[in-house]
Amino acid sequence: MQTSNHGRIREWVFRLLLFAVAIYGGAAWADNAAFDLAGPRIEITVNRAGRTLPIAAVPNLQAGDRLWVHPDLPDDQSFHYLLVIAFLRGTTNPPPDEWFTRAETWNRNVRAEGILATVPKDAQQALVFLAPVTGGDFDTLRAAVRSKPGVFVRASQDLNQANLDRTRSNKYLSEVKKMGTLDPKMLHDRSGLLAKTLGIRLDEQCFGRPPEQQSTCLTQNTDQLVVDDGHSQSMVAALTTGPSADLMGQITATSVAGGGFYSAYVGAVVDLAKLMGSLHTASYQYIPALSELEGSQVNLRLNNPPSFRKPMSVIVMALPAVEAQQLPPLRSANKEEIFCLQKTPLVLPIEGAPVVFSTKMAHDFVLHVSGESGEGVDLPAAPVSA
Repeated sequence: MQTSNHGRIREWVFRLLLFAVAIYGGAAWADNAAFDLAGPRIEITVNRAGRTLPIAAVPNLQAGDRLWVHPDLPDDQSFHYLLVIAFLRGTTNPPPDEWFTRAETWNRNVRAEGILATVPKDAQQALVFLAPVTGGDFDTLRAAVRSKPGVFVRASQDLNQANLDRTRSNKYLSEVKKMGTLDPKMLHDRSGLLAKTLGIRLDEQCFGRPPEQQSTCLTQNTDQLVVDDGHSQSMVAALTTGPSADLMGQITATSVAGGGFYSAYVGAVVDLAKLMGSLHTASYQYIPALSELEGSQVNLRLNNPPSFRKPMSVIVMALPAVEAQQLPPLRSANKEEIFCLQKTPLVLPIEGAPVVFSTKMAHDFVLHVSGESGEGVDLPAAPVSA
């Protein structure tokens, strides 16, 4: 009897240890949030009203937009991927079958010319799937989306948020690395302005270190750099919603992913970890991919290595949300200051939308100047982060 009790106790301890390892492992994955595995490359452009733009310059899609999608897989790609473009219309309304477009990436015409898809009326979200070819692959994937549209809507929202947060982090890191040779005072001033512009948590303790260590210190803990600026789960909302308080101020401490500070980026990744873990069938499991945009080229970054044994890994990428076009609410940082138009270059301090400075989604800026006669002139302008 005593031996039996000891056996049951050991079994329960073992189960608790497994549970603890699972919880800690998930937290560590989310806290790391590396997405350091290179995934496939895709080229995407958007044609609207006769004008074609690279995907990096498109904050939102609209009904009637013509998407050109070209999978840029290596010539020696040994495993065939099926590319599927899916449009969604909210959490409670499964999309019709015709809102799914499939393409065989190994097909000669697809490899050479890509495919076209039109954003349908009433669509709200858009996703791109890269699924390993199996028997019934397209039908399986389409059925999964139609049976749980809300899960994929949330995946679209979380991926877009994480993409935007990561652009701010990447922009900050690249600019600080360029400042590495600056003297300490200039590094302090410029990195502070950069952090405020991008909504980044600046570690003031770094400036107490020797000058040669300050730049390195400012680029540590990269997954905890991004401050939650209050934007909602939407690409265009993130573009058009700025911080409501001083971004250099104190950040509320939480226990998200076992960390001390809240990071919008890590928060989105935590949600994705839970979400994607609930999405699997006998044939497929779904893994998120973040998008690094360079013009029309999309470099996918993975956090989990794909599996080519059942359940095989379906790579999920988010396209911009289908929403009405809005302008970013940029505002003057000092309304009382007077600027001279003859100054070259003329720098106007503005604030309000961090991703304006970390992405190319906002473009074709002009400064409109009105004369005494009522006539005006538009002067070309561009956002500069620091």
